[in-house]
Amino acid sequence: MKKRVLFLILLVFTLKAIAGDGRKQEVDSILSKAKEFETKGEFLLQLETALNALTLSNVHNYDEGKARAHFSGANALVNVGVFKEGLKHLERVEHTKYYKEKILMQSEVHRVRGRAYTKLRLYQQAIREFRLQLTCIKGLEGDAQKISYVYTYGNLTTVFDQTEQLDSMQKYIELQLTVLRDFDEESAAAMYLGAYNDLGQLYVRKGNFVKAEDYLDKSLALVEKYKIPEFYNTLTYLGNLQDRKGNREKALAFYQESLANMREVGNRNAIKNTYRYLADYYVDNKLDKSKADEYELAFSRLNDSLEKENRQVVDMVLNQILKSKDQESATKVSKSIRISIIALALLFVVITFFVWRSRRHRRILDQKDETLQETETINRELTEQIGENKFNNLIELAKSNNPEFLTLFKELYPQFIQALKSRDPNIRSTELEFCAMAFLNFSTKNIAEYTFVTVRAVQVRKNRIRKKFEIPSDADFNNWMRGLVDTAK
Repeated sequence: MKKRVLFLILLVFTLKAIAGDGRKQEVDSILSKAKEFETKGEFLLQLETALNALTLSNVHNYDEGKARAHFSGANALVNVGVFKEGLKHLERVEHTKYYKEKILMQSEVHRVRGRAYTKLRLYQQAIREFRLQLTCIKGLEGDAQKISYVYTYGNLTTVFDQTEQLDSMQKYIELQLTVLRDFDEESAAAMYLGAYNDLGQLYVRKGNFVKAEDYLDKSLALVEKYKIPEFYNTLTYLGNLQDRKGNREKALAFYQESLANMREVGNRNAIKNTYRYLADYYVDNKLDKSKADEYELAFSRLNDSLEKENRQVVDMVLNQILKSKDQESATKVSKSIRISIIALALLFVVITFFVWRSRRHRRILDQKDETLQETETINRELTEQIGENKFNNLIELAKSNNPEFLTLFKELYPQFIQALKSRDPNIRSTELEFCAMAFLNFSTKNIAEYTFVTVRAVQVRKNRIRKKFEIPSDADFNNWMRGLVDTAK
């Protein structure tokens, strides 16, 4: 009798284990599908699939499934620009046992969080995450470690590129190449291409045209040898090289080739940005005005289309999130309570159906509005923080007489620059810089100190500009400059 009881107990546990393994395999299969969608760039489908896997993992209390599903969802959300919800999912990954035991998952969470911060222009936070990732990578082995190093060095390259820290940018590109030498060239061709492109563009910006051309030629050789389909960055950087050399026609030819490749691979965001660049390029270099207008119109149309699509994407993502939250809440209710609720609901279904549907619709709309407002609030706060950081950087550039001062000033105060150019289309860059400092309310003494000239020299230049722009002698020079923006409005 005892043997039979023990056998039955063992049989029950065996069947339960088999059922549990089957459920885990189902979750793993769904997550594999989510990974396929990510590879294809179908991020909405990736998000939907990951959330389905998360619901099933919660039902069966499958810890690894929860961690991987939250991570896949976070990755998809960051890729479509819904950063707040993406960062929340990463926090939930960190609460799982799987995360605490798996170094690769820890590394990947730092990577995706770093990418989110980079897109939000929170560069110091991004650098911190990538350096934490480097610490994790030390605990990995084999190809997983090497590939993680390449991607992390690449992400740091992007951050230092965007913050104009060219020496740091060069350091991390060279580290990428060091790691890539352990791989077969063909299998790592796309990564080699990215590194060579970055070095080429770096040397263009440094003014070393020989080295720039050498690395960009290496990129072209890789494209030709391995038939790499996406190579518009290489062509764009070759255009930048020719532009820096003063060869406008050659530069435009490369930009046109780059645009053609963007169309071939279907990268509409890249096409939009190129339309914007070419419109400005034709205007700034006083080239064909009709061409400038043509690119300006093309940019406006494509930008409007993409913005509409982006709004639709965000709307769909928020609906998915709300649906997922409803599903998560449902799993917390015990089966017996759910059965009771269903039994009671059936009694009133005919009477309450239309009222329930109306209220539920209203609740979803309210939740959606609340989520949108939260997203707008965080984006506004981040934008204000970024603006403050840029202004501080602008002041530091001015004080150090850095040539990048005027570039950043144009970005922050385009209306002022336009107002000056409308009064004098041929105004020189040195005059623009001088007026910019006055706009920032620097005193004569400050300007003299920061530009390494005498106070007398600054006063002479002010008098010349007063005559050029007919500024009344009794008007405060700095106040007049600041008033230009109001006049332009």
